[in-house]
Amino acid sequence: MLGHRIDALGRTLTGYGAPILLADHAVLAEYTGDGYVQAARGVVQSLRPRFVLVAHTAQGYDFAPALAGSMDLPLLTNCLSLGAQGDRLRVVRRILNEKVQAEVEVQSERTIVVTLRPGSVAPQGGGTGTAEVSTVPVTIDPAKLRVTFVRIERPEVHDIDLSSADIIVSAGRGIQKKENLALIEEFAKAIGGVVGASRPLTDMDWLPKTRQVGQSGKTVRPKLYVACGISGAMQHVAGMKDASLIVAINTDPTAPIFEVAHIGFVADVLKLLPATLKE
Repeated sequence: MLGHRIDALGRTLTGYGAPILLADHAVLAEYTGDGYVQAARGVVQSLRPRFVLVAHTAQGYDFAPALAGSMDLPLLTNCLSLGAQGDRLRVVRRILNEKVQAEVEVQSERTIVVTLRPGSVAPQGGGTGTAEVSTVPVTIDPAKLRVTFVRIERPEVHDIDLSSADIIVSAGRGIQKKENLALIEEFAKAIGGVVGASRPLTDMDWLPKTRQVGQSGKTVRPKLYVACGISGAMQHVAGMKDASLIVAINTDPTAPIFEVAHIGFVADVLKLLPATLKE
């Protein structure tokens, strides 16, 4: 864990099994690529881990390639799953602007740097263990810091983080027109969920891109996923197939979404949801 004054945060992670290494330095209080890469290099050179796993976020996608490039290490990005055997690592990753999933195997004696897509792997551990927490030395050369953190300016409008939602109600072209989103939102609110969408709806600007579920959107693992008027194209299914419970509503009994759904309704979502809300 890289940061400053992070002892308390480190202790909250002890229940998940893996030892916690704290790299604490004032320069690491806010993210800068040069500072984080310098700190991580020292840890990797000292411990020589088999893998370095980084979240595939805007920050992670800046940090991981910089770390791999500075140490001449193998790099695999945008991964959905991974499995290790000896000095081999096999991953499934998305390439070609999210249009293709590729299975890649890498064999290396050097540390392999991997970015893993948030939400693609279920959390492990019950949060009740007692993993060891230790501090590792950090050496940072201020002369090599090309960027200085000034401040964070947060956007005035915040949207929902679908990847952390327990219940998602997603709309597709089957809702027919933008005005019918109000029905989806009412239903989602009634069951304590949030609204997602398939790509056609975000392409038409009915909802922001942050609500898109699928290969080119968010990968989600909610407890309940309700697909309303979504046909179930491969690109969409790839982003929600690991939900604990999938309920599909579609007028077409041959729609691919029913192949992954646990419960399916061959019905018009514009009639079924109002009837459900009345109950």
